[in-house]
This record gives sequence, C-alpha cells and structure tokens, in this order.
Amino acid sequence: MPGQIAADALSDMIVARSDYQQDLAAIEAAVSEVFLTGTASSELTDEQVTRLLRFADIMSHSTQPAHRETAYTIIALLREYEELVGLSDHVSTRAAAVATAVLIELGNFPGLRTLSNATESTYALPVSRGILRAAKEVMQATKHGTATLTDTQFQIAEKMRGEDFFSFSGPTSLGKSFILKDAIYDIVRRSDLDQHCIVVLVPTKALIGQTAADLRELLKDVPEVNVATFPTLPLFLRRTFPRTVFVLTPERLLRYLSNSVRDIDYLIVDEAQKVISKKDARSSIYYHAIVETTRRFATKLIFASPSIENPELFLELFGKATNGALAVRERTVAQQRYFVDLVDRAQYFLSAASGGEGKLQAVPDARTPIQLVTSLSAERKSIVYINSSAKSAEFALELAKTLPKATDPTIAELIKFVKEHIHKDYFLVKTLEHGVAFHHGKMPQEVREKVEASFSDPTSKLQYVVCTSTLLEGVNLPAKNIFVLNDTHGPAGFGKIDFENLAGRAGRLTYDFSGNVICVRHESNGWSETRRELIPRGEPIIAESFLVNPGNKRKDFTDIGYVLRGEPIPSNPSNDAKRTVEQYTSILMLHVLGKQQTPLRALFLEKVKDGAKLLDRAVTSFTGSEEVLRRAPGIQPKYQNAVWDDLTEGRAGALVPADTVDLDYSLFEQVLIRLGASYNWIVEESGGNDDRLVPATEPGYSARLRYWAMLMSYWVKGDPLVLVLSRTIAYHAEQGTITYRDWTRDPSLVVERFNARDPKHINLIIEKTLRDLETGLRFKIISYLENYYDLAVQAMGADGAGINVAKLVEYGSSDPRVINLQEVGFSRAVALDLTSKYASHLTFTSGGELEAVDVDALLALADVADETREELENILRKAPVASGETV
Repeated sequence: MPGQIAADALSDMIVARSDYQQDLAAIEAAVSEVFLTGTASSELTDEQVTRLLRFADIMSHSTQPAHRETAYTIIALLREYEELVGLSDHVSTRAAAVATAVLIELGNFPGLRTLSNATESTYALPVSRGILRAAKEVMQATKHGTATLTDTQFQIAEKMRGEDFFSFSGPTSLGKSFILKDAIYDIVRRSDLDQHCIVVLVPTKALIGQTAADLRELLKDVPEVNVATFPTLPLFLRRTFPRTVFVLTPERLLRYLSNSVRDIDYLIVDEAQKVISKKDARSSIYYHAIVETTRRFATKLIFASPSIENPELFLELFGKATNGALAVRERTVAQQRYFVDLVDRAQYFLSAASGGEGKLQAVPDARTPIQLVTSLSAERKSIVYINSSAKSAEFALELAKTLPKATDPTIAELIKFVKEHIHKDYFLVKTLEHGVAFHHGKMPQEVREKVEASFSDPTSKLQYVVCTSTLLEGVNLPAKNIFVLNDTHGPAGFGKIDFENLAGRAGRLTYDFSGNVICVRHESNGWSETRRELIPRGEPIIAESFLVNPGNKRKDFTDIGYVLRGEPIPSNPSNDAKRTVEQYTSILMLHVLGKQQTPLRALFLEKVKDGAKLLDRAVTSFTGSEEVLRRAPGIQPKYQNAVWDDLTEGRAGALVPADTVDLDYSLFEQVLIRLGASYNWIVEESGGNDDRLVPATEPGYSARLRYWAMLMSYWVKGDPLVLVLSRTIAYHAEQGTITYRDWTRDPSLVVERFNARDPKHINLIIEKTLRDLETGLRFKIISYLENYYDLAVQAMGADGAGINVAKLVEYGSSDPRVINLQEVGFSRAVALDLTSKYASHLTFTSGGELEAVDVDALLALADVADETREELENILRKAPVASGETV
C-alpha cells in the first residue's frame, strides 16, 4: 500500500534527524532522572513535546515493527513524564488525543483502556481513526468477545488458525498466554473435540494451578468442557464433560499416555524454550513427552516462546514443516531499564531507543537494597527477584520491618489462611501484615495462588512480592517495577532468554503504559561487566538445540556413547548435566526399540564412530519393559533391568501386598530400604547439597531413610499440611538438634540445638519440609515408586502388583474418595474437608469413584469454608445438571 510505504520512508527519515534523536534522548534522560532521583535537572519544552507527538503519529503508520514500537515508546515516555513531572494543560490535552490516535493505529487496545481510565481528551479525532478503531474492534475481537486483540496478537492468531504445526515467539509483554487462551476457547467449543482432549504443557507443578484456574475462568460458559490437572479422567468427568483440557507437566503427560482415555488433538507448549534448555535436566523429558505424544496421536502442535529469532527450531526438532513459524518483536508495554550500583555508588539508564547507557550525575541516595526498593516503588506494585527461597523470605522480613501495617481485608483473609494451613509462626504471616509476600516453587500451591491473586488485584494493599526463579517458569505476576537483586538463575548466571523473561514482567497491561526494570548491584561480586550486557534491550537470540543442525559439534552425542559403554562422562559434569545425558541415552534406546527414525537416532549414528554397535549392544542387553521405560526414561535402564529380572524370576514381589492394612512408618521404612537398594540411591541420589535424597555413607544414609518414612507416613495418612508440619517440628524437638546451611556464615552445614520458641528454627523446618514434600517425596521418591509398581504390573499383573504407593503419595491419602476428588479437580485440603465433613452430600461408587454432588445443598450450608465454597463453584457449578439438584 502506497501510504504504508510512504510512512516507512518518512519514519526512516525521522530516525536519522538530529532533532528526533535529541528530543528522544532528552525525554529518556528526564524520565530516568526523575524516577531515580526525584527531580529533573531540565524539563521538556512544549515544542519538544509537540515534535515527539508528531514523530510518534507518523511512525505509528509504518509497517516496520521497530518504527511502530518506537511510536509506542514515545507515547509511554510522555505518559510517564506527565505523571512524574507534568505537562502544560494545552500540551497535555493534545498529548492525550495523539496518544489515542497512535494506539488506534497500532491496534493497542489494552493501552487505549489504560489511557481512557486516566484522561479525558477534548480533541476530536479524525473520522478515519474512529472508523479504523471500530473496524479493528470487530475484526480483532477475541473469540470470547470480551476483548480485542492487538494488531500483532491478531497477526499471530490468524496465522495459527491455518496451521496444524505452529511456533511463535515474542516479548513476554506480548501476551502470549492471552493468545493461547483465545485459541483454546475457540477449539473447545467445536463438537469435533467430543471425546477428545487438548493438553497444555507447563514446565512445573508450580504453574499447573494458576494455568488451570485461568482456563476454568475462561471456559466457565462452555458447559461441555472441564479442566483437569492429573493424568487421569475419572468416571465423574467422563460422564459429565465430553471435552477435556488437561494442564500437565511432561512427567504427568507421560503418565497419561500410558492410559490415554481420550485422544490428544492439540498439544500446546507454553514456555517452549524449556524443551531445549541446557540448564534444566528436565528438558530431555520435555522432548521425550512431545515425541511420544506425536508417536501415539495425530496431534497438532503449538509452541510459544519468549523472544527468539528462530521459533521454527521447535518444528524442526519434531520433524514438522516450518512454514507455520512466526517471530514478532512488538511489545504492548514499554520498559525503562536501569542499573543502580550501590557498591560503587553510581546509577545508569539504558536507552530503549539507542541501546546505549546514560550515567546520571547524582549518586544513589539509598545505601541498601531495601532503601532503594521502598524509595523507588512509591505506591506502585513491585516484584523483587532474589535467587534463593531462603533469601527471599529473609529479604521480605527485612523489607516488612520498614513498612507500616497494611489494613486490608483481603490480606487479613490470606493471613488467616496461612495460619490455618501452614503455621501461625510462618514468616509469611509477619510479612503479609505489612503488605509484603514472598513466593517460591516449594510453597504449597494454594498459598502461592492466593498470593498471586492478591498481588494481581489493583485494590489490594499487597504491594511487594519477593520472588525466586518461579517467575521465570511463566507465572503470570506482572508489576510496575521489577528489582533484580541477583544476576543468577539457579547455580548459573542468567542467559538472555532467562533475563528477558524476568524483565518482561515489568508493566501491567491495562494499568501501565510502561514498566521499570531496576538491576541492583549490592554485593561486590554481583553484576559483572559480562552480566551487565544483558540489561539493555537487545536483538532476539538464536535458539539452539544439539538435535537441529549441530554442524561439527559432537560432544552431546559422544557423552551418550560414554553412558552406553558404562564409562564416566569426561569433564566431571554437574549432577543435572549428567542426568540429562543419561535420560537422552534412555530415549535413544527407546527410538531404536520402537524402530523410530528420529533426529536423535540419526545424528548419534552420524557423530559416534561405533554408534551402531553401542546401540545394538545396549538394546540387546535391555531385559526390562519397553513400555515402562517409555514412562520413566529418567531411571537408568540398568536398574529397571535388575528390578524386572527380580520380579519375573521370583526373587522379589510387590512393594506393599494388596492385603496390607497398616500403612505405617515401619512399612514405609522397609519400602524405602528396598527402593534404595534396587535403584542404588547411595550412588544415584547422594549428589548435590540441599536436594539430595540421601548421604553416601552410614549412619546418615539409614537415618535419612527413616526421615523420609516418617514424612511419607504423615502425608499418606491424610494429615492436613498444618498437622504434617507440626509433627515434623515435634520430630526435630525430639531429635534435639537442627541442621541447616547458612552460606553467609559457613559453606558447611550448621548444627544447632533446636529451640521450639525460635521463629527462625520453626521456619527453617517449615521451608525444609515443604521442599522435601514437593521435591524429595512427590517428585524424586514418587518416580521410583511409580517405576517399581509399573514393572510389577507388567511382570505379575495388576492383582499381583500390590498397592500403588505412588498414588497414595501423589494425592496424600489412602482414602480412594479423597484421591478421586483430587482427580476431579479439588485441592487436597478441600478433598479432605469434603470427605470428613460433608460426605452425606457426595455419592461414590463402591470403589470410591465420585458419581454425584449435591452442590446446591452444600453451598447452602453456612459452615462451608471459603476455599471449599470457591472450589465447588469453580469446578462444578457450570456442569450440566440433569435433575436440578445434583451434578
């Protein structure tokens, strides 16, 4: 179109103009100076503002993403400048009118809502802009009809609609989850999904709850569909809902594939960069789960990832055509980025336009990170990133001490919930009293979700959340400001994708035009020159996988060769790196066993000289169950062989016989002793520090097994979490000592006499127990329990395999009713509450499967707890009701 071409040429001319460069530099410097110091050494003239508005208006017509984004950045900077410094009445009115026109041209409807909430422009827009807005609001309406897609979001949605295999990437602020949810809403309303399902793959259990809650809210007017979070589809859900959306981790997807009651029509992979992450040992399991899904079903694939240049990589990785790939760069929220050096007493702003670094003359007033956070946040919501769950709680406590009490009924309710479900002395109680929370992946899901909901509520006085890297996994928790106090993610430094994923949380759609990313150096060894290079906005990175165009690189494949030979991997890799290689080795063997022609198999044979012989020898020596290995490639084949041989040759039987009545501590101790011996835990699970299952020597090894047995017995008994924690505290009181790690004092373990009145000791036990429940018991130990039981079923049949202890550990109960209610969608706490207090309103089969719920009668009861009432409404209220009484 000639107009667009002219706008491109004009925009190129503008960018080259000195007055444009000077005006943009002036407003960036002024906004940065006022934000960091509270005052501006010089103010913009009305002429400068008018010129910037004219530049933004012209550039918004361009077809070039860089020009369009600059147009939005100018508008966002002017809005920020007006809030911090102010504009004359005449210029302010004109700025609001031009901002409206620019946002319409850009199709930025969240920005238009933000603007309409903040201003009342008296300027009349040209008729053409009004027509354009009306047209876009019709053409780009979401399938739900309650919102309008931006131009970029609409471009993605339209291209996605015509592709069976689609991969797109864009900035975190693009609204990738919003696009995916709109696509899901469209798909689930089609009758051809009857008796089929969609799977949304998320990186961790920490993300399941939030994603499922968002989808339930989205789909509440679609009575035919339910949202499930476990890899089963119980009787009640099958009878009530013909269509299903599963929200699963890769491990749970593999469990579902072993007994898939509905075909998977779509597999949606959010945070797709996890599939190729070199830092995450689970990336191989991600890859395997996707390969297994496409092997079983004619599944359509959708990948969404942060800013990478080549999203087609994910399609190549799974052998799909790459025409359905799209990389976009436009953001719906602008960002100002800053670096504040509290060690060398300097502060800088990073230009969004030039990418350069500007140093302010004034040094920081703040001396500590807490002073900086409170002084720059003002009344706006802020996230503080710290790379440690323990340090996040410590920082939240110190921050809370500097703030007044927050009187807020929603916070009061959250405090009550934490006291009742965790412990009255949990540090979160103290921090919440002052409008501060901490948030990390080992916290109970229900608590995390309530923190997220309260922080996301603009009326809530929960102003600060101190977060760990759970925010990088895709937790939707945006804020006006993000303070990045560490330059590391886990044990390693940030990669560009990690940092951009974190920084992208700064700025909230429909509340802010821009967000602030403040990187803070408060320790001499923090934010090296190399790490500082991550802070400015840069070009999207090129994503890489050793399975796509590896060139001359061989190491990933030769390392697999070492594992196949039974030799140590050279260079002494970390535990996670070693585990990744071992898992890929198992996956490669499965591709050979299944006669699958995959890039992994082809490249291994190409890169490893004796690869064919090694594979042939490994496959020949594998005596276990191929089907079970497909579910658990994380457990080495040699151990699965040994267990299989013991079971088939009669040397071993069920872990827990079917007629066992007492599921007590002593029984679980014997189970763990057998598992530890069968899977060589003393070697395989003794590495690392805080996350190892056992030490490598006695008497610590046996003592640790006894601890795990104690925790299992409490959990499986169905004790509420608050009771599990109180009993664990009592256990430590009996032991008389507490052992923990404090890197600020000593790299070795600290052993102290336990004091039940010391809040620090209480919270150390709470945090350790929560971590042990989630990571040790319900992630690591459960994988061995599942593998042994699966092998026993294959070897001896379901009747001979005994009790599935893994299932009891997963659901935290031996009551089949409690287990089934969780499979339907209720949390463990609510499932326990329903069966203990309101069983008369529930109908179960003789095997403990839910058949009906008298929802109306339940909700009419005055004593039903708020969380129970909320889950009943969310999970069951929209279900089709045959009799008007039950569902």
